[in-house]
Amino acid sequence: MRIGIVSTPFIRVPPSGYGGTELFCYELAEGLTTRGHDVTLFATGDSAVSCRRRALYASARWPPLPEDEVNHLAWAFSEAAREDRLDVLHVNSPFAVAFTPFVRVPVVHTLHHARCDESSRIYARHPDIAYVAISERQRSLEIALPRSCVIHHGVTSARYPPSLTDEGYLAHIGRYAEEKGTHIALDIARAAGMPIRLGGRAHPKDHAYYLQEVAPRLRESGASDLGEVDHDRKVALLRAARALLCPLQWEEPFGLIAVEAMLCGTPVLGFRRGSFPEIVDEGVTGFLA
Repeated sequence: MRIGIVSTPFIRVPPSGYGGTELFCYELAEGLTTRGHDVTLFATGDSAVSCRRRALYASARWPPLPEDEVNHLAWAFSEAAREDRLDVLHVNSPFAVAFTPFVRVPVVHTLHHARCDESSRIYARHPDIAYVAISERQRSLEIALPRSCVIHHGVTSARYPPSLTDEGYLAHIGRYAEEKGTHIALDIARAAGMPIRLGGRAHPKDHAYYLQEVAPRLRESGASDLGEVDHDRKVALLRAARALLCPLQWEEPFGLIAVEAMLCGTPVLGFRRGSFPEIVDEGVTGFLA
């Protein structure tokens, strides 16, 4: 089957650090290619994949700007229509849905983000697309989509060798943001009398939060910020952690880092929000409050 996958212009595939959507696109492209499908990935020019790669931008465009996304999507759809070689097109951005009338193949859209009214209005105008939610909780909060299903994210387990030991610290990895509960993770570690290691960064819109809530807590004993970590450093950090702290303050649509931690043999500690009741096996792979 000839399958097109449209990633984002913001982060390379696979991501060198943060990038949930781009990691998903990498795993999907590699998995389908391994199964013998003819895959074309529309991504950034610095992406490294086994399949055919097409790019408008030579490198990732950061920070995210809507004009870069629209240019990337318009180019990807125009190329897909011009080449007319695909059997199906898989998109990963709400804006991409608006371009679907310009191609003559079935389109699948994976929803990666929490519901917002602007995206829902786009979905409502395109009911013939196959929509894939990444958790039951995400789908329940979205408008009714007539052609929808739920498929949890997956990763290649061989890239996450499990560990039966730990070095006695807690971990918190990903985007430093209020909805991710980064400051709460630091408070939990202090209350438990355990060291904590952070791996990630704050996005531009979260910079004020970082300065006000996270930076002062990092000055306390036992807390350290390793900065953004690549795949190998992330896996090493997870494998040696006593637990991964995910004190979510929002309805997280999925949370790939939780799956990555569980594959490494590291339990997830979090709240019963978002996808976590679906993906955490209570008392086996983690504990939810």
